[in-house]
Amino acid sequence: MIKKTWLPSLIIVICVVIQSTLLRNISILNVTPDIALILLVFFSNNRGSMRGQIAGFASGIVEDFLSLSPMGFHAFIKTVIGYLYGFTHGKIFIGPIFMPMIFVGVATFTKSLLGFIIFSIFLKEYSATLFDYKFLIELGENVFLAPFIFAFMGLFKIFRAEDRVGYKK
Repeated sequence: MIKKTWLPSLIIVICVVIQSTLLRNISILNVTPDIALILLVFFSNNRGSMRGQIAGFASGIVEDFLSLSPMGFHAFIKTVIGYLYGFTHGKIFIGPIFMPMIFVGVATFTKSLLGFIIFSIFLKEYSATLFDYKFLIELGENVFLAPFIFAFMGLFKIFRAEDRVGYKK
């Protein structure tokens, strides 16, 4: 139980650290793909809402420590995304190519929209646009990488979707 809950969170946290430090050197126009978000969508879909929230909060709080954003900003966004994608656990079949791309595209849009709403509420002088070129580059990078990361993580038995728990004869 502990391994199934905390191992995905640990992997996502390690990816947050790697993407905050090493991937900055190979970014396109100063935009890096959000690999932690892709993994969060994968683990939330395979493990459910509660484990998605835990993984989202853990990765978000580490991202808050490593960035200049207000404390709790990324933690809130990633927790909400983990919760929402946990609802798809056992309900939606994830194909090899298109569903990961759609899931990650919607998650990237949700991340950007929630960030825009939070900044609009708390910062009166905030006047950024929701769909700028950085968003579109990140969306393209995330959507491109999603099938590869989903396929790679699906190779490991421990990360595959759990069977539904319910009444057994």
